[in-house]
Amino acid sequence: MPTISRKEYASLFGPTIGDKIRLGETDLYIEIEQDLRGYGDESVYGGGKSLRDGMGANNQCSRDQGVLDLVITNVTIVDAKLGVIKADVGIKDGLISGIGKSGNPAIMSGVTPGMTVGLSTDAISGEHLILTAAGIDSHIHLISPQQAYAALSNGITTFFGGGIGPTDGTNGTTVTAGPKNMRAMLRAWEGIPVNIGLLGKGNAYSKAPLQEQIIAGAVGLKVHEDWGATPNSLRHALRTADDMDIQVSVHTDSLNEAGYVENTIAAFEGRTIHTFHTEGAGGGHAPDIIKVASQPNVLPSSTNPTLPFGINSQAELFDMIMVCHNLNPNVAVDVSFAESRVRPETIAAENILHDMGVISMFSSDSQAMGRVGENWLRLVQTAHAMKVARGKLPEDNPNNDNFRVLRYVAKITINPAITQGVSHILGSVEVGKMADLVLWEPQFFGAKPKLIIKGGMINWSLMGDPNASLPTPQPVFYRPMFGAMGKTLQDTCITFVSQAALEDGVKEKAGLERQVVAVNNCRSISKHDLIRNNATPHIDVNPETFAVKVDGVHATCQPIQTAVMNQKYFFG
Repeated sequence: MPTISRKEYASLFGPTIGDKIRLGETDLYIEIEQDLRGYGDESVYGGGKSLRDGMGANNQCSRDQGVLDLVITNVTIVDAKLGVIKADVGIKDGLISGIGKSGNPAIMSGVTPGMTVGLSTDAISGEHLILTAAGIDSHIHLISPQQAYAALSNGITTFFGGGIGPTDGTNGTTVTAGPKNMRAMLRAWEGIPVNIGLLGKGNAYSKAPLQEQIIAGAVGLKVHEDWGATPNSLRHALRTADDMDIQVSVHTDSLNEAGYVENTIAAFEGRTIHTFHTEGAGGGHAPDIIKVASQPNVLPSSTNPTLPFGINSQAELFDMIMVCHNLNPNVAVDVSFAESRVRPETIAAENILHDMGVISMFSSDSQAMGRVGENWLRLVQTAHAMKVARGKLPEDNPNNDNFRVLRYVAKITINPAITQGVSHILGSVEVGKMADLVLWEPQFFGAKPKLIIKGGMINWSLMGDPNASLPTPQPVFYRPMFGAMGKTLQDTCITFVSQAALEDGVKEKAGLERQVVAVNNCRSISKHDLIRNNATPHIDVNPETFAVKVDGVHATCQPIQTAVMNQKYFFG
């Protein structure tokens, strides 16, 4: 059998088993572990290539006979559950329908069932690209609808959060309060090309005002200190959530007015809860909210302003807090409140705990101390910074950084999906899940995606001058594509609600035309169920120095002086 060199093979079909790929300008290198295609029979689109009539493309089978709608050929998949693998990816009816070898089974051996290429199939050449599941941002202040476009431009297709626009309440808390506001926001989201799940206000001492929000369409409840994060309100929110199978998120009591972190943990009563701002610069019990990350029932996340920990982190956080939480710099108690939340020692520990898999999720806190269009970027920057600071992870192969990269990818894909009850639909590159996918050129991984696929259609992309003779001439910037237009937007996007809301007819009552899907399995999960990020070590915080110890070892690092993939990647 004729052979070609590994270098020539990579130039034609992209890397294969044993080949390494550098991610951007980082020190992170992934290595392909498995190749699901067949050598010598690769599916390749283009002039003189194999996906032609009677060759790799079947010219007899109809779509009803199993032909794909779209195939991504020879792509490198980086997925928290699958690992780092090489494969073709088939898409049909907006879902991932196959991962393996695509082509024409009439003349090709080893074609994966359900991955026939035919007249109904379009193609994306993935030979020199990386494919990930699209990101999920589980901490969104719905201050402006334009957040969606910034998020799509960094590979995020799903929001969980709350608000009704630039009110002071929304600027400070991720809450869509009450049935009327819930209905208005569900209807507003009909024209925005990302998935959405709205959080209701969880600060109540009885079930009735909580239940009416859930029936109106809330996908979860948020207990926030600006509305009073008391142990009693937490208990009522969690008990209601248990009854209605939704998630509860919490931003705890920075001032320790209603109790300390131990009182809040006791109020959880062992129930599952998603903790926002697990470090505390964004809010929460000062100085030791970070201790909740050791609890097996706590699903911990933190936000991107402190990730990675840099020399300017402390300075910018003070002003963020003053603006977001309606504080007055001329009032001494307001200044003390803000200062209590900014602690370099716990910020440094937050970075370490992410690297150890103790803090499980990565989110933005959009326009409310965080940057919605930088989640993937800061995720990769943090992974790089931690490799530089801490060296190889013990779980990693000496020859690659696969485990570390997959640990971080899990924080923005599958783990928020599990936490919010949507992992049966989103969060990983698996057959049967919605085709919310992101394609990256390796040199721009984490910084600038090439294509964003939403429900099987390209809905956001880098695109050149529409009047040019090719798609590539400048100015090239992110533009909405056909998947984000007209009725196709509604076909390819999901509005998540509770099962109670679905059964109550929220879709019909609110006049929604998007897909409306209920979340499930929000209450029976624990940190053990989170992927590659489920460590529960003992955490101590010194109340005077704020030093954090993890299983007795001081968890700290120096702030980075410069960040990779920063100014040179973003001119202007």
